[in-house]
Amino acid sequence: MTERPLPTGATSWVEIATSALRENFAAVAGFAGAPVCAVVKANAYGHGLIESARSFAEAGARMLAVTRWEEAREIRSSGISAPLLVLTPLPHDVIRDAIALDLALCVASVSDLEPIVVAAHDAGRSARVHLKVDTGMGRLGVKASEATAVAQRIADEQSLSLEGIWTHFASAGTPRGREQLARFESVRSALGKHAARAIVHAANSAATIAMPAARYDMVRVGTLLYGMNPPNARAPFPLRDAFTWYARILSIRTVAAGESVGYGSEWRAKRATRVATIAVGYADGFGLEPAARTESWQEAAKAGARLAIVAAGVKKSVRAVRLKGVRAPVVGRISMQQSTVSIGHIPDVRVGDVVEVPARRLLVGTHIQRIYL
Repeated sequence: MTERPLPTGATSWVEIATSALRENFAAVAGFAGAPVCAVVKANAYGHGLIESARSFAEAGARMLAVTRWEEAREIRSSGISAPLLVLTPLPHDVIRDAIALDLALCVASVSDLEPIVVAAHDAGRSARVHLKVDTGMGRLGVKASEATAVAQRIADEQSLSLEGIWTHFASAGTPRGREQLARFESVRSALGKHAARAIVHAANSAATIAMPAARYDMVRVGTLLYGMNPPNARAPFPLRDAFTWYARILSIRTVAAGESVGYGSEWRAKRATRVATIAVGYADGFGLEPAARTESWQEAAKAGARLAIVAAGVKKSVRAVRLKGVRAPVVGRISMQQSTVSIGHIPDVRVGDVVEVPARRLLVGTHIQRIYL
C-alpha cells in the first residue's frame, strides 16, 4: 500500500491506475502496428466503463467496443463521441435510438438486416454495420458460405453502410485458430467489391500476440489493455496491472488450539493462531471463480482434482490476501462480506491496516468504490 491518504470511511475499495491503461494501450498499438479497437465491455473488465472508455479514446483508439445497448448508451450519455461498435445484435426496439447515437451495429445473420433497414429509414440516416462471420466460434455470425450474399444485400441497400467485416477466434494461436483465420481470409477475398472500404478486424488479445496475419486493418483488444495476458499467449512487451483491490482489517484476535473459525466450524486451529477479520466476502467477489466450463465429466474431474491438491497440502490455496507484502491465508469459510485470515507470521499488524485482496476483477462487485489515480 502506498503512502497516499486512505479513502475516508472506506472498508474496501479498488484503485485503478489510468496511467497504466494508457501505457498498455500504447504498448499494444506499437506492437500490433495497427489501429486499436479498445474493448470496454462488462464495465471495462471491472475497471469502470466510462473512465476506461475515456482513457482509451483520449489515447487514440480507433473505436471502442461493447456488447450491450445499455453500455453504449451510457458511454454516449457521458459525452464520449468516439466511434463505438456494438459486438452483438441489438433488440429491435432500440435500433433506431442506436442509429441516432451513431453506433456501429453488428449484423450476425441475414434476419438482422430488415430491422436495421426499417430503423434507418425511420431515423432518416444511414446505419453503419459490421458483418460478423462465424469461422468456428459457433456463437454468432453468418456462415462463411453465406457471407458474400449478405454483404451484397448490405451494399445494395442505400440505408446501410458496410463499415466492417469481422470474426472472433475460439482459441487463437492454436491449430484451430489458424484454421479459423484461413476460413476468414477466404471470405474476405471473396467479398471483393461489396466490402472494398470495410475495416477488416479479427485479432483479439491472444491473436494480436500469436497471429500477426490476423491483425488486418485493426486489432480488437480487451485483456491486454488491462494489464493481463490472455489464455495461451504472453505479451512480449511490458504490461502494467491497472487494478488493485484493498480492504481494512476490522478486528484482530487469537484463536486457541481446537477453536473454530467461520460457518460450519470447518476450520479448527491446530495451535494458538492470531487471525484478522477483513471487510470483504463472497458478496463482494472475494473467493469467487466463474463457472464458465462445459458441464462434463472431464471438467468435473479437473475441478475435483484441483480441490484435492489444495486439501492435501500439495499446492497452496488461492484464498489468501497480502499484508505488508506477505501472504496471509484465509481460515474458515469466506462469509458474505467478511473473511478471516491468519496473521501470526506477520509482525506488527494492527486494526486498520490495509490488505491487498486478489480476485477475478470482473467479479469484484460494482458496489466496491473505484478510485481513479
